[in-house]
Amino acid sequence: MAEKGAHLTGTTCTKPSIFEIIAQESLAYTLEPAFKKILSFVISFNPERYGHLLEWSDEGYLIFNTFLQRYYFSKYSASFSETFYGLKRISLIDKKFHDQLSAKQKYLSLMFLVLLPYFREKLSKLSYRYKLQEADNYIPKSKWERFFKTCVIQGHNIYFTLYESITLCNYILYVSGRSMYATPLLSDGLDIIQTTVARSFEIGAFFLQFLSWWTQENYFTDIMALPAPSAPKVRHSAVKYKGLCPLCMKVPHIRTVLMVSGYIFCYQCILSEVRNKKRCPVTNYPANENDLIRLYI
Repeated sequence: MAEKGAHLTGTTCTKPSIFEIIAQESLAYTLEPAFKKILSFVISFNPERYGHLLEWSDEGYLIFNTFLQRYYFSKYSASFSETFYGLKRISLIDKKFHDQLSAKQKYLSLMFLVLLPYFREKLSKLSYRYKLQEADNYIPKSKWERFFKTCVIQGHNIYFTLYESITLCNYILYVSGRSMYATPLLSDGLDIIQTTVARSFEIGAFFLQFLSWWTQENYFTDIMALPAPSAPKVRHSAVKYKGLCPLCMKVPHIRTVLMVSGYIFCYQCILSEVRNKKRCPVTNYPANENDLIRLYI
């Protein structure tokens, strides 16, 4: 995957379209949420005993994904999602392995296919946790800790912007026939840097014009707006608790909703509860800090 000459092609030896490339990448992105959702559902049957396993869901998916992708690379010379859409990887420079990948290319492909999403998810969660601490007005005492937090947050933003920009540039080059590689990680790092520097100005100008048009078109209209569903009926016995935090039984201070259950708590109440017990205090559904959404109303 990171080896120069690793290339995606259809099993009928035709160049895959950009739609097939994007479709298989979309399928690959759904594997991790599906795995974690199934794991959360199984644990919900006995959260008191197995709830702590959710803390290791990233590592569990890493192991599962490693075995899954290794099987498909060894048998089909492609990842799970690529095989689903009838694609395979071939070498463009080594004629000895023209119809498949060499052992080195397979191991490099597997390494980047399973490790890169893992570290990206870890960085994203760490950045989100530090942002929550900033919103909670938590200031680290150590100078190096403050510096590390700033580096993590800014580094995550820079990485996301840079990676998505390079991917977009590569898509445009691939569609125009000026690149044989469908995604940046299929070619070597030197080619990525050279292509990015050479095309950054023209692609940047096009992207800015596109953003300007998109902002003007959607300034007054939200294309994702949906009618709000009617509120569920409240039982008569629960009316007296309306508008109160389920933990402190007071009017919520900094209203915060827990996504897994939909209940609204005080921010300080639910934050400490979720950190300590890793579950919703009302429904016992497994939960973590990433499931908290502060309501500014």
